[in-house]
Amino acid sequence: MRVPDDVFVQICAEMDAAEQSGELDGLFKGEPRAPDQQTDREQLTRSLRPDVKLYKSTFKKILCYDITTPGFAEDALTRLEILGCSRAREYYKAVRSEWQQEYDTQMKSVAHWYRGQCENEFENMKRKAVRESREDLKKMSNSELLTYLENLIAEA
Repeated sequence: MRVPDDVFVQICAEMDAAEQSGELDGLFKGEPRAPDQQTDREQLTRSLRPDVKLYKSTFKKILCYDITTPGFAEDALTRLEILGCSRAREYYKAVRSEWQQEYDTQMKSVAHWYRGQCENEFENMKRKAVRESREDLKKMSNSELLTYLENLIAEA
């Protein structure tokens, strides 16, 4: 969907005003996290202990890390099973299934949008080709047009 020109102009004006006022200064100059504040695979793995409460978010983190590091989920689920969580795989499969369903729905929506974009682009290319061929025909002399028509008839 295209943003209307008046809305786009308003957004640009607001961005210019924010930039001029200094509101955007230092936007990407935040302090980096201290190493002990960073979340990572090892920290998640260390947090899997017998006394830990497991939430849906825990299994979502396991899924995320498994996407970027294949095999992570298997290791984490094995650890949870060793720690006594016999239903860890079941919970993980439910979270993964829910995520996959949501992902598939989003991808179908994106594919539908992209197909529309491709069809619009193709139609625009066809219209451009027709315009260009009309312009070429207008530039031809009568004898060139006659030769062109004879060649078309010969091809058919």
